[in-house]
Amino acid sequence: MIAALKYEWRRLWSIRSTYIVSLGYLVLIGLMAGLPIFFSHPIQQMTWKALYSTPAFILCPVVLSVIAAQVFGHEYRYGLIRLTLSEFPNRQVVIAAKTIVLTVYALAMTALAFAVLGALGSFAPAGTFDPNATSGGPGGTEVPELWIVPAFTVGYCIFALGVTMITRNLPLGITVPLLLAVFVEILLASLLGLAKGKLDWIAHNLPMTNVQQWIMGQGTHHGVVFGCWVLGVFALGSALFIKRDA
Repeated sequence: MIAALKYEWRRLWSIRSTYIVSLGYLVLIGLMAGLPIFFSHPIQQMTWKALYSTPAFILCPVVLSVIAAQVFGHEYRYGLIRLTLSEFPNRQVVIAAKTIVLTVYALAMTALAFAVLGALGSFAPAGTFDPNATSGGPGGTEVPELWIVPAFTVGYCIFALGVTMITRNLPLGITVPLLLAVFVEILLASLLGLAKGKLDWIAHNLPMTNVQQWIMGQGTHHGVVFGCWVLGVFALGSALFIKRDA
């Protein structure tokens, strides 16, 4: 396992896009937080908790999902998967190593994002932060508990990883979760509404609908539903990776 972890860590940081995506993620975080802080007139008061909730905005994990999709998608795209499996024939070990490294990467990027937010907050104009402020998070949403931010980030990345394992296609690993969040589930919920409530249970259990309600502070049960989807997609992707030819 240690050798597989080292192999995956080196693969991650040997790809130029890892550096580009990581920098882009931190720049996005800085812009999303910095624009309301420094260009709001009059000053938009917020709590520190609201500032640190910035990475919970859906665009942030979408950026990191590029790296998540590359975990398997990069190797399938460039024909490197056979080399990896020649070095590590035990496919369960390959899955475990890739998942662990991706999780560490996602958590590390979230920690760096918090550091960027803290630095920006230290230069904020006087009166920006008020413990009694009632402003919500990015986009006017309710501010989630801060532990939800890294959990959401990791969960979204694992979901993208699972989609890539199922489809063996890097672009689909990025676009499918995004399309579910911004288009497909919204359209599906509208169509299900024509059934006069008989199919509402489907609309209430869609993955991206629940994750967005979770990060808006509407209940931990939404996080549980999203977690079940993440585990299900990941389990299906893992089973297919183990059974199918490289």
